[in-house]
Amino acid sequence: MTLSDVSLIGKKILVGIIVTIIPFVIIVGGLWLTQHILTAHDAQKSSAQTTLKSENHENRKSN
Repeated sequence: MTLSDVSLIGKKILVGIIVTIIPFVIIVGGLWLTQHILTAHDAQKSSAQTTLKSENHENRKSN
C-alpha cells in the first residue's frame, strides 16, 4: 500500500466517524432541549399552581 492509499483510507474513516457522530449529536441535543423546555414549563406551571393555592387558602381564612 502506498502513502496515498493510507491517506485515502484515513479520510474515509474520518468521514465515517463524522457521519456517525452528527446524527447522534442532533438526537441527544433534541432530547436535552425537549427535557429542558418541559422542565421549565412544569416549573412555571407548578409555581403558578402554588401561588393560586396559597391565595385561595388565605382567602378562606379571611372569610
